[in-house]
Amino acid sequence: MMFLVYSAMNAETVVQNFGAPEYSYFFVLREFMPLLQRMGSVITVNDPAQEVDPLYQACRHRGEDCVFLSFSPPHLTCLGLQCPTLPVFAWEFSSMPDETWWEDRPEQDWRWCLAQCAGAIVHSEQSAAVVRQMMGTDFPVSAIPAPLWNRLEKYRQRLESAANPLTIEIDKGVVFDTRAPHMSAWLPTMDDIERAVAEARGQIPIDENKGYRRAAPSAGAIHQQYAVSWYQQVWAPLCPEYLRTRLDRWAVATNPWEPGRHRLELDGVVFTSLFNPRDGRKNWVDMLMAFCTIFKNNASATLVFKLGHYDYEEAIQGILMVLPRLEAFQCRIVLLHGYLGDAAYFNLLQTSHFIVNASYGEGQCLPLMEYLSCGKPAVAPCHSALEDYMDDSIGFVVGSWADATTWPHDPRVAYRTLRQDIDFSSLCRAYQAAYDCYRQQPHQYQQLAHQAIEKMRTHCSLEVAENKLRQLLQHIFSGATA
Repeated sequence: MMFLVYSAMNAETVVQNFGAPEYSYFFVLREFMPLLQRMGSVITVNDPAQEVDPLYQACRHRGEDCVFLSFSPPHLTCLGLQCPTLPVFAWEFSSMPDETWWEDRPEQDWRWCLAQCAGAIVHSEQSAAVVRQMMGTDFPVSAIPAPLWNRLEKYRQRLESAANPLTIEIDKGVVFDTRAPHMSAWLPTMDDIERAVAEARGQIPIDENKGYRRAAPSAGAIHQQYAVSWYQQVWAPLCPEYLRTRLDRWAVATNPWEPGRHRLELDGVVFTSLFNPRDGRKNWVDMLMAFCTIFKNNASATLVFKLGHYDYEEAIQGILMVLPRLEAFQCRIVLLHGYLGDAAYFNLLQTSHFIVNASYGEGQCLPLMEYLSCGKPAVAPCHSALEDYMDDSIGFVVGSWADATTWPHDPRVAYRTLRQDIDFSSLCRAYQAAYDCYRQQPHQYQQLAHQAIEKMRTHCSLEVAENKLRQLLQHIFSGATA
């Protein structure tokens, strides 16, 4: 079997476009590669329209089966190929686009796209059911989550033998910590917040010279800013370690917005969430506000937002705009942006006690699946793709209800589908129950951890994915033969 695979982004371009639309498809393809390599040969193509069919014809000449897996949504999948084509895509809403908004763009109607495909791979049973509803029950579609469980075995083994959590060493990143000295100096004032709200509502025009981080800095501040940038980008890698430690502290205190080296130590009960802050579906506002509400008098509760987006400054500014508007709180909030190497990622994973999700919908949610696969119980809703694996045997379920919304790429902003709004009080209760479980019921916490590992083995292991993919391909090729 020959697998031809394609993603619009590769290992090089995804770094510059982290958080951009469709960037996550590269990571899904990366998780599928071990599965495909164990089932056959794999060739990555860069231009499907030019490369796929010649490779397909060569396979046919050898008598070898060949299939093209396009890790992209249907409307961005290359169609009209001779090679059997399967889009591999994530979807989190109750319906898929079944109409077009431009007469000359029929691909906006996903029925038109899927009709030209041999089948489809989605990542949840909800999405598979929607495809069958659109295309008919005989259409070949399979719900195959990214098979990441096996890859995380090294982390599971290290967690079993790990001692106390280690310091998280961030080689190049940005950290805002409410427990850090002088944190208040980097927060917006109430005047900044009032202006931002008025601008967002259209009550006053946007003034680029007034507001949070807009006013022209003094000459001294400009010199400091450039000095920190020069240090972080040029001199830091060359600086002797004994001197760099002191200069790192100076750089962070002078300009925390410039990515640099950090040493982060977390304590208490740590709740972690990994997400793209520019993706409105992730609903970080509820996550943050519920946490600061329920733990406002609890200094031993910590919430870590591990952020992923190339335009990190605007994203962090949005979160910092919320903090001063909250009632005074003693819990700790840490905003972390930057690439984490294996050691840093493991230390964050080890230090975390719970993984948190409060999204309006998920196509599968790789970070949640990763942490659960490593035995970290979840605080999360049970809807969309999460319904396939989230329940109270592996964490604390957050309530939600259906609400009308739009397809994210529909320029008409027409209400055609449903998302799931989060029950704020339920999220508060789940936070408290999780905290109490870890502090007061360690045996129950360990049981949740072990059950999470086993649940994800049956959900997203290579063995489960291989069985599903073989059945789908058998259906497709037996139909083609007939």
